[in-house]
Amino acid sequence: MTAIYGTVTLTGVIEQEDNQFVAYCRELGTSSCGDTVQEAVHNLDEAIEVHLSGLIETGELERFLRERNIRIEVQPNSDGPLVRVPPDKIVTTYQKSVPVDAV
Repeated sequence: MTAIYGTVTLTGVIEQEDNQFVAYCRELGTSSCGDTVQEAVHNLDEAIEVHLSGLIETGELERFLRERNIRIEVQPNSDGPLVRVPPDKIVTTYQKSVPVDAV
C-alpha cells in the first residue's frame, strides 16, 4: 500500500543572542543556532527533519501532532500561512511532508 502524504506548517523564530542567532520551532520544541540568520534557518530546518523522522520511525507522530494541535493539510493552502511577527524577531515557516495514514 502506498503511503499518502500531507503537509504540516511549522514556524521558526530566529533571535540574535550575542554573536549567534538562535532559531526555535515553537510547535515542536526544537531549536538550533548559527553564526548567521541563514545558517540558523538551515540548521533549524535540519533539526525539524530529524525530529519529525524520529517521530515517524517510533510511531509517535500521531500522538505528538494531536497533543500539540498541529494539523496535517492534505490540500496545500495557496494563501500560505498567516504568521504574526514580533518586531525584534525574524520568523520563517517550514512546510514538511508527513504521512497522512499515521494520523
